[in-house]
Amino acid sequence: MLFGNKDSINKSEILARADMTDEKLEKLVMYEIIHENNNIIGLDDRITTFIEEFLEIGEVTTSFINDNIQSLSENLKYYRIDSNPKFLRSIKRSLKKINSTTSREVMKLHKNIDDTYKNQDNYVIKLQELDKYKRKRDDIINLIKESEQIISEAQGFFNTVIDAELSSIVLDLRYTLVRNRDYLNEIQSQIIDYINKIQYQAAIYRKIQRLKELKDYEELKYKTNFVDVVASVHALMFNKTRAALKGRISLDFLHSDHGYMLTQKVAQRLHLLRNTFRKPAGKMESGFDDLNREESSSLNIAGLVDKFMLANSDLFQFVLKYKFPEQVGELSLEKRISLYVGICIDYDNKLSYTDKFGKMDFVNARKQKQRVGYAIIHPAKNAGVESQPPAEDSKKAGRQQAIADHKEEAVVENGLSAVDLPVDTEPKKKRRKSVIPKA
Repeated sequence: MLFGNKDSINKSEILARADMTDEKLEKLVMYEIIHENNNIIGLDDRITTFIEEFLEIGEVTTSFINDNIQSLSENLKYYRIDSNPKFLRSIKRSLKKINSTTSREVMKLHKNIDDTYKNQDNYVIKLQELDKYKRKRDDIINLIKESEQIISEAQGFFNTVIDAELSSIVLDLRYTLVRNRDYLNEIQSQIIDYINKIQYQAAIYRKIQRLKELKDYEELKYKTNFVDVVASVHALMFNKTRAALKGRISLDFLHSDHGYMLTQKVAQRLHLLRNTFRKPAGKMESGFDDLNREESSSLNIAGLVDKFMLANSDLFQFVLKYKFPEQVGELSLEKRISLYVGICIDYDNKLSYTDKFGKMDFVNARKQKQRVGYAIIHPAKNAGVESQPPAEDSKKAGRQQAIADHKEEAVVENGLSAVDLPVDTEPKKKRRKSVIPKA
């Protein structure tokens, strides 16, 4: 682009470009694409007009609509006099131009009104520009009404001409004129709203200028009640210490795609994503857990739990102070803690958890002081010891086994099988001696 957003540019600026030379510039001037005046270069007016019409920008010109309406009226008269097809083609062309030019000028009018209100700094010029567009809006309304009147008067003529294309063009033009008229009514209310806002802002601006003038002359406090009015307003902008307003983002928004993108941006800004991209871990060596398996196999955890069920202590202190056999060796504090956690998980039904916690200070291998907290766990009251039977049951079972062995010896001596004799289940009662006949 040679000009960018400028209407004209200096010749030295164009020649400073790497892709521009004097020969190319002379060719552009020779082909009347650009024109030069006192080393100032600009586009030709015809090209500027074409671009504005194609992009539907530039000033609003109602003369195009008026010219097409006059051409339509003339061609209708000519076709009534002489039914020449060229007049019919001219009628169709005029109807299409009225359709396109009316829509284009309405869009340009709306765009220019917005640009004037938002970009014009001077209030006086802004009001005059809006008033000018208001008059052009009225002119377009009158041209639309004139076009509708011509079409209504020529409706009988359109009905006599058997041409499907002409009927489609007329129907489309009717719809476009109605739509543009409604749109212009909205533009009218928009212009009035803009003018009211400008007048209100202009009045405030004049008051501010007057207050500034009084302040420069140090008469603001004595000739006005400005200080009292400002003191009665408790707006946030007048507070010396502004509290930071913190709002929480909803979880539904964070779960959405837009929320995910927002969190990614925040995390990237706070450098929270520096450890997310890591290389995968290498393959584990075979037999890496053999040492743990040997230690767990040498430990009789079930027997340890049975001993704990008979002890009067909590589980952590019991595991911490327990003396393991020589074949197991001395366990470190970390292994005893792991054993404590494993018993809590595997023998949950035999344990009674309390709502109390204990703490213990210790020094680790690096000679650093640390503190560990643990839950105080006691044996469950309804859980029995499976590996060791009660004392009475063991004595009773021992007596039964001794009597059975004695009888078996007697039976073997006499040549009988022990299966034919009943087992004495009551060793304490006296029984008569049975006489066993010899074979």
